[in-house]
Amino acid sequence: MVEDWNVLVIGERDSERELLEELEEDGEFERSGFRGVVIGSVEDIVEFLEDVEQKKYFHVNRVIPIDDAFYVSPENLVEILKKRIEKYIDEIELGETFGFRVERRGMKEDISSQMVEREVGGYFYDLLEKVHGRKPKVDLKNPDKLIAVELIGNRCGIGFITREMREKYSVIKVR
Repeated sequence: MVEDWNVLVIGERDSERELLEELEEDGEFERSGFRGVVIGSVEDIVEFLEDVEQKKYFHVNRVIPIDDAFYVSPENLVEILKKRIEKYIDEIELGETFGFRVERRGMKEDISSQMVEREVGGYFYDLLEKVHGRKPKVDLKNPDKLIAVELIGNRCGIGFITREMREKYSVIKVR
């Protein structure tokens, strides 16, 4: 079981077996329990992204680099996320735009992605306002810095993605 995962790979629907076969030599990967989605651990995320970009893996559609991975429940998700995202405050410079996105797989009855975006994103907005002494700039379409929260059942991963990363690696696509 991949405990300390650092990458989320989204492939074509019903392609988990082929996807896992393609990826097995470059890291430790496993099914997530959701169609076309695998989680994994790679030694060098930049090298992995370069390989994906060079079309080494036929079945990969999207990749989300993950900085922080942990387990959650519907009851503790919002509070844990608020604590975990505080470390990104120093990564956003005065005048830069930021975005906060949540993509949820599972927990459909228990959690609304929009509610989590509002509550946790609003919390982060307020923290940034205190640190910078002015209202932060939010841009959900093309921010300078993006905090991507990926929920896969009771697993949660946070990716901190810069505009430069998204421009360099077309496979990094956050919904």
